Amino acid sequence: MSQQLQHDNLSKARMLLATRRFVKLDEWLLLLMRGWQNQTELYSDYGLVLHPGTLTAGAETHTVDPLELFSDWAQQCPQSYHAHVLLGMFWHEQAWKIRQGNASDEVEDSQWLGAQLCCDYSVLAFLRAIELHPRPTHAFRHLMNLSGGFGEPYWLRDLFAGHQPLPLHEKFNIAGSVVWHEGVAHLHALGVEPATRWPQTLPAALKNSRKEGEEALDYWLRMAMSVRHSDVGTMESYLIFHSAAWGGDDERQIEIIEGPLCAEFSDTERNHFRANALTDALSSDIADRDSERAHILQQRLQALLTQPLDDATRIRLLDLYGTCAAYWQDDDQAGLAVYSDLLAVSPQAMPGHFAAMFISRAVLANGELQGLPVLSSLLIRAVNQPDDAVLVAYAATALQYGLYGLPLQPELSAGLMDRAASLILQSGQDSSAKDLITIAHDMAINDDLDAAHFLMTEMARRGSALHSYELYFFYRNGWHQDVPEKFHSDSNAMDCVISAARSGLVPAMFTCANALREGIGGEADYDQAMQWYQRAIDAGHLSSAYWRASCALDNGPEQDKRLAAEEWLPAILLDPQHPDRSEAAYTLGMAWMTGSGVKKNRHVAAQFMQFVLELDPQSDAARQMLTELTSSLRNRMSLWQDKRKTDEADAVAKYRLQEPLQ
Repeated sequence: MSQQLQHDNLSKARMLLATRRFVKLDEWLLLLMRGWQNQTELYSDYGLVLHPGTLTAGAETHTVDPLELFSDWAQQCPQSYHAHVLLGMFWHEQAWKIRQGNASDEVEDSQWLGAQLCCDYSVLAFLRAIELHPRPTHAFRHLMNLSGGFGEPYWLRDLFAGHQPLPLHEKFNIAGSVVWHEGVAHLHALGVEPATRWPQTLPAALKNSRKEGEEALDYWLRMAMSVRHSDVGTMESYLIFHSAAWGGDDERQIEIIEGPLCAEFSDTERNHFRANALTDALSSDIADRDSERAHILQQRLQALLTQPLDDATRIRLLDLYGTCAAYWQDDDQAGLAVYSDLLAVSPQAMPGHFAAMFISRAVLANGELQGLPVLSSLLIRAVNQPDDAVLVAYAATALQYGLYGLPLQPELSAGLMDRAASLILQSGQDSSAKDLITIAHDMAINDDLDAAHFLMTEMARRGSALHSYELYFFYRNGWHQDVPEKFHSDSNAMDCVISAARSGLVPAMFTCANALREGIGGEADYDQAMQWYQRAIDAGHLSSAYWRASCALDNGPEQDKRLAAEEWLPAILLDPQHPDRSEAAYTLGMAWMTGSGVKKNRHVAAQFMQFVLELDPQSDAARQMLTELTSSLRNRMSLWQDKRKTDEADAVAKYRLQEPLQ
C-alpha cells in the first residue's frame, strides 16, 4: 500500500472522529476490518488506524480530549464495537503512563493503584466490546497484553471462577489511606472517579471458555487466535511477555516458536519471531566466550541469516551480531566481516552506534587494516545520510585530510562539522561529544595526530566544552600518549580550559583553578584560582573543597589560611564519604607542623599523622613525618613540650567517626 493512500486513510479517520461523525466512522472501520479479519488483504491500514494515539495525533484532533471524545462516541453509539475497543485501549495506555510516570525503576504503591484503577476501566470497555462483535480480535489481544503487564483485575478472576465479585471497598480496606488518595488522584487528573461496580456475569462468548488452571496470558492468546488464526500481532505480543525484560529468555521464546502454538504460521512469520528472540538474546548480557550458549546463538544466527529476511530485520540482527562475533571468536576481523555483510544489504544500510564505534576502534586503534573498506563505506554513507552527529564529524575530519579511504575534499568539511554540531545541540546530550573524543584518541593511536587535533578544535570552535577541556590536556602533553612538540602550548591550554569552565563544565572549573594556581601560561593568580575552586564547590565537585584549602595554606593571606585550617579542612574530615579525607588530615597535620593558619604544635601534628595512617595505612608521607617527629630524643622532647601547650588530649578524636549501630 502506498504511503499516500495510508496518509489518506489516517486523515479520513481523524476527520470523521474530530467532526464526531461516529456512525460514518463505524461503517468505514467495519469495512476495513472485514478484509483484515479474514486476512484476505496483503496490506491493511486497519491495525494502524485502530489506535487511540494514531487517531488523535493529527492536526484534526490535536486539541481534543481523547477520553471525552471516545466516551462521547461510546455514549452516542452504545452498540459500537470500535468505540469500546478504543476506549479500552485508551485506558490501558493511561495505566502504562502512570506506571512509568516518575521516570524511575521504582514504582510507588500509589502508581500501581492508579494504574490498576485504569485497568479496571479498560477491562470493562473490552468486555463490552466482546459482547458487540463475534470476532473481537483487538479486544482479546489487548486483554492479553493487559494481563501480561498488570495482571487480571480481581473481579474478573472472580467472574471466571464463578464467584460474584465484591465491590472495591469491601474487597480491599484501603479507602481513606494515603495510598488510596494518591492513587485516585491519577484518575481525578483525568476527570473521573474510580469504577466500583462490576459486571455480575461474563459475556456469553467467554462463559465456560477457560480451561481449569489456564493462565490469563495463555487464555487470551487462545481466544484471540480462535477468531483470527495465525495473528502475527497477537503472537508477537505474547512472545514479548516471555522475553528477558519480563523475566523470561530467548530459549523460552524459541521453544514457543518451534512448538505447536506457532505451527500455523508461515516460515516467513516464524523467522520474524526468531529474529525478535535473537535480538532479545543479543541485546542482553552477552554469552561467555566458548560457552555452549554462545555456540547455540551463533548457530541460530547463521541459520536464520541464510533465510530470506526483510532488510530491516537482517540489518538489526547483523548490527547486534558483529560485536558479539568479535568477542566470541576473539577476533575483531570476525566482527568487521559481519558489518561488511550489513553494509552489503542495501546502499542505505547503516550499523548502529555501538557497531560504528567498534569499527573505528578495530581499524584505527587495534590496527585491523583489513577492515578499512568497512570504515570507508561507513563514513561515505555518513556523508550521504548526515543524521548521526558522531559519524558526520568523523567523515568531515576524514575529508579534511583524505583519510580512511575518503577523498581529500576539505571544502566539504566545514558544512559537515556545522551539521554535526547542530545535531549534538538538538540532542541536548554529551554522549556524542564524548564519542568524538574517543574517536580522536583512535586517530592518535593510528598516528593521525593532525586529524585528531582538527576534530577536537573544530568541535570546540562550535561550542563543545568537552572538546575544549580535552584540548587543555592535549596542548599540555597530558594525553594518553605523547603529543608532538609542535602542539605544546600552555597559553592555548589555558584558553581552552577557561573556555570550558565558563561554559559550565564542572571538571574544567576544577582544572582551571589548579592551572591558575600553578601559573600555567603566565603568572599564578591566587584570587582567580580561589574563585574557580568556589564555583566548582558550588557545582558539587567534592575534591575542589580540599584543593581550595590546600591553595589557601600554600599561597593565601593569613585570613584564608585560618579559614582553611579551622573550617574548610575540618569540614572534610567530618564527612566520612569525602574522597580526600586522608589528604585533608595530612594537610591539616602539616599546617600544625608549620604553623600555617594555626599556632604551630608538633604534638597535634603527630596526632594528625597517626590519624592519616588510620585512614590510609599505605601513606608513606605520613609515616615518614611521624618518624621524623619521634626519631630522636630532642624531637620527642619537643613533642612533650608542645603537648603541654594544647588543651586537647586528642585533637583528632572528633574526626574518628563511629560506625552506626546495626
